[in-house]
Amino acid sequence: MIVSISKGYQLTIPADIRNELGISIGSRLTLKKTESKIILEPIKENVEKVFEEAKRIKPKHKLTAKQMDKLIENEIHRH
Repeated sequence: MIVSISKGYQLTIPADIRNELGISIGSRLTLKKTESKIILEPIKENVEKVFEEAKRIKPKHKLTAKQMDKLIENEIHRH
């Protein structure tokens, strides 16, 4: 399947693929780069639930969103 990159360097995932993989607005995906490929992989639903629960918890640490994303990314790649 061929898709185009938009002016904002974005791409649209075709509806049939989004539906099959359960991807919706706000879904998180991991992005991996190999030597010549970019791989997008949906994060499992249980991780999405953790994100939702985390939004309701008052943080104990003063981390920026970027720092939290980096910690999450490191944890995902560790497994």
